[in-house]
Amino acid sequence: MEKLRTCTAWRNNVNCLACDGRENSFFAGISPNAVATLHLDVDNTGFPSDSILYQSGTRAESLWILRTGVVKLIASSWDGEPRIIRILKPGDVAGIEGLLAGQYAHTAITVGTVHACRAPIKAIRQVCLEHAGFQWSLMQKWQSALSETEQWLVDMTSTGASARVRMARLLLLLRDRESNRIHNFSREDLGLMLGTTIETASRIIASFLRERLLVRREADQRFYDADIVRLEMIAQGH
Repeated sequence: MEKLRTCTAWRNNVNCLACDGRENSFFAGISPNAVATLHLDVDNTGFPSDSILYQSGTRAESLWILRTGVVKLIASSWDGEPRIIRILKPGDVAGIEGLLAGQYAHTAITVGTVHACRAPIKAIRQVCLEHAGFQWSLMQKWQSALSETEQWLVDMTSTGASARVRMARLLLLLRDRESNRIHNFSREDLGLMLGTTIETASRIIASFLRERLLVRREADQRFYDADIVRLEMIAQGH
């Protein structure tokens, strides 16, 4: 784990890339003047690929607001099989359930290099007590996470859709905001997301590459370039 620097957002450093409400909305609801008075020990921290931010069932002491990179959330089914149930992207919050539950519901693992702002849950709870507007912001974050999880469940488990259709839906969920870039995950991870074998995931991705629905990026192998329009058509069953 590479510690970059202590967050300076609370001292009105406009060049700070941490989550001070300008780069993402986690601290929205707190006025700029109030932000300057907060005394939060927030770290700007870098994590290499495959780092475990936290494990399911462990005591929740921190949460992470993603700045760059992605994080996969893993849960186990009743028979102990791991499943990737959600992908977190920049602006998302990892470990937010720990604010109320006191422990983490999933295991969070970085995919590629990730930079995130790590904040102690104890301090975040205190901010909630002191700033009503921040409570509303947190509720919006929870609602957004719930909606995305529900949509993920609908798209990935549709019994009437072929694996090819579900793969197209998955790739669109892995899209980098509104760009034509799609995060490049391992075939094993794609299989865990779809609930299929690695062989099935590999076969479909190979087919998408042949059809140039996906194009490898030589400069940045973390992403594919994608034909979003054609993927959307496949996702709709056309």
